[in-house]
Amino acid sequence: MKLKLSSLSISLLAALSYQAAADESLAAAPLETIEVTGDFQRESLQTLSASASVLGEVEMTHRGASYLDELLNSTANVNFTAGASRGRFVQIRGVGLRSQFVDPITPSVGMLVDGINYSGLGGSALLFDIDQVTLYRGPQGTRFGADAMGGIIDLQSHAPTQDTDLKLRLGAGNYNSYEAGLAAGTGLTDNTAARFSVYQRGSDGYVDNLYLDKPTQDQEESLARFKLSSQLTDALTMNLVVHHIDINNGYDGFTLDNTRNSVANQPGKDTQKSDAFAISALYTGLSAFDIELQGTGLQADTEYSYDEDWTCHDATQAQLCAAGLHPDHYVGFDNYLRDHERGSLEIKLKDKQGDWVIGAYAQRRDVALSRRNATFKSHYDVSNQAVFGQKVTLLNDQTRLITGLRVERYDSEYTDSNGFTIDQDDTMVGGKLALEYQVVPRTMIYTSLSRGYKVGGANGEALAKFKDKGFSIPASAFSFEPEYLWNAEFGVKGQSEDKKHTLAVTAFYMEREDMQLKQWTVSGVQFAGFISNAGKGENYGLEIEGQRVFTDQLTLNYSLGYLDTKIEDFVTTSGENFDGREQAQSPKYQYAFSADYSVLENLVVTLGLEGKDDYFFSDSHNEQAPSQNLINASVSYYGEQWSLTAWGRNLADRDVPVRGFYIMNDPRIGYETSRYVQYGEPRVFGLTFTYDL
Repeated sequence: MKLKLSSLSISLLAALSYQAAADESLAAAPLETIEVTGDFQRESLQTLSASASVLGEVEMTHRGASYLDELLNSTANVNFTAGASRGRFVQIRGVGLRSQFVDPITPSVGMLVDGINYSGLGGSALLFDIDQVTLYRGPQGTRFGADAMGGIIDLQSHAPTQDTDLKLRLGAGNYNSYEAGLAAGTGLTDNTAARFSVYQRGSDGYVDNLYLDKPTQDQEESLARFKLSSQLTDALTMNLVVHHIDINNGYDGFTLDNTRNSVANQPGKDTQKSDAFAISALYTGLSAFDIELQGTGLQADTEYSYDEDWTCHDATQAQLCAAGLHPDHYVGFDNYLRDHERGSLEIKLKDKQGDWVIGAYAQRRDVALSRRNATFKSHYDVSNQAVFGQKVTLLNDQTRLITGLRVERYDSEYTDSNGFTIDQDDTMVGGKLALEYQVVPRTMIYTSLSRGYKVGGANGEALAKFKDKGFSIPASAFSFEPEYLWNAEFGVKGQSEDKKHTLAVTAFYMEREDMQLKQWTVSGVQFAGFISNAGKGENYGLEIEGQRVFTDQLTLNYSLGYLDTKIEDFVTTSGENFDGREQAQSPKYQYAFSADYSVLENLVVTLGLEGKDDYFFSDSHNEQAPSQNLINASVSYYGEQWSLTAWGRNLADRDVPVRGFYIMNDPRIGYETSRYVQYGEPRVFGLTFTYDL
């Protein structure tokens, strides 16, 4: 496998560099720059020694995307799960959470919006007025710490400028979906600019509740953002960001017959109301280095609830409510109300030439949970403190060495209404060592070794059910330890001499130590999930992403991912041996092709094909999601200051599972353990009008 990857990389390197090397007298035109900040400084995506993808407004418009999960299938080795109103749990290279119930857990894949840490609050990923989505694969241990063991997703909304601009978006689609957004920015003074945006969208969703005779997976989402940038002096710049998000979605995703027709009499909710801010300052008045300071704060109230028995109990509706009227039926409803409070402070000292950075970081998170109408409560308080640094060493005109280190301390305290108190603390070390070589002006190769980590925690679900009658929870299920991940990469990034072909190829090998895995204790219809540390895991593969301009009219965007994963030394408490099995949410291959064809100067047709291999839903059972192949398309007409796009996703109307369980829930078959799935979006289509002034 390693020989094949090396041979492929060398072939691609030769293809990209041949034309430039053949005629060194040609003046090198600058790279088309897409800027990212993964290594503490703004630089071209093509010079970043890491695997990353950038998605802009064009991709969002052509896909009709309003939320992050509607973009992710276009990127290599990225997957997601729902078990909620949206696909808000992301996995990168097979690493990432799949759900959250009682446990106060930390995501393996972090999410930033305008520099504010929304990790674990996936409802925040609305895309209106987002300028760029950058997805970093693999551990980002030096830059982002414990929230980015598997990678991180960075969403940046449009920055305020001195130019006055106005954006209006209106859209409508099937399932009674609609959207309306307004963004405006201007210079307030010669040194201060502001931007404000508001957005509202709604949909009936894709589940019809036959018993209640209404849609119960409906979506109602809104946000407001404000950004202010001010050059207070020649040496001091300050920025302010304020967010308000209101998500009020229904959740009714599972049925006993695995269809989109629910008969639940108590459908649930998936809501988030949050306010957040970030304030930053950059001081450049010193001769030796610049000082950058950022503080953030966030408060959010969330509700996640669902009908546990997935049925009704109405004797007048005997056919619809057959399961709920069975003599062995049960009635259940579960809800999780959380109050999130977060604050962070970071200071960085940065070399003016970008050769080094050192800094310190502190964060506090406080989550209060109330479950089942306050019959169970828990409180989880975590504080993190970190110091970090990175040095760029120029070995010669073509070679750079990047060394980075982060040392992070966390202390946590878990308490609950069952009388449990669990205190944990640990010091974790992550970092990055990378060697970059600029072969020719448009082609770079790199190799890197990085280490990421994820904090341990308390198993709230197991502790919540510890006192349940007839239910035994082993003491080993009370808590779990940190996980560490080593990642080795070799990459090639380049652009052809004629600038018509841009390509990035990354081969990687990852080893997970003390791998955090979910397993279950089951007794009759009672069950409790808990996280434990397996021996280790192994993940390796390949990512290829690029763009090819064939003619002035035809452009092809493509991504290919290969992923091979394995669990090692993991036996569940029930005796099931998962040693050697693939990790969950890890399809062996993924692909996405999208062709843009300009029929006329202002009329563009886009046709996309994307798919992935089958994969396991969970690390605790062997049910799998089938392979999928989806068709997307759009037609866009561009006027002088406006555009109109007709778009469609999943045009072949495939049923695509986005979450799966293997549990006992149907009394009609004697509570036999069975497969149950939640489906993602069916065929969706719509029309989007955008006006830019």
